[in-house]
Amino acid sequence: MLAEMVKAVIKKTLATDYPHVRLPAVALAKIDSARELDSYEIENLTFYNDDEGKSCQGHMEASWYEYKLTILDRFGNPDEAFPALPEIKSRKQFREGAIVSVALLYGELVPVLIGEVEL
Repeated sequence: MLAEMVKAVIKKTLATDYPHVRLPAVALAKIDSARELDSYEIENLTFYNDDEGKSCQGHMEASWYEYKLTILDRFGNPDEAFPALPEIKSRKQFREGAIVSVALLYGELVPVLIGEVEL
């Protein structure tokens, strides 16, 4: 009986004070769909020409992307414990079908795309 009470208190404490412990900090995900969104600009860049030893100032324009993700288990199979995650925005560009690593910050189910991985 004491063991059950301790177990219940620990379970409640984890759920209320440490919800991020229930989800992995980093997981694998498959890019189910990808689409290009608005562009953004990176200013005040310096470009170097190593062959000629010259440099010049400039800027760069790139796009935001929106992804639909499926969380995978460590073997690359869809993890049924997670729903499909639509409308995940990132400046990183990935192709449809790519396997990426995602961080699940503070126990929230809003992943941050880290980078592409190979299984």
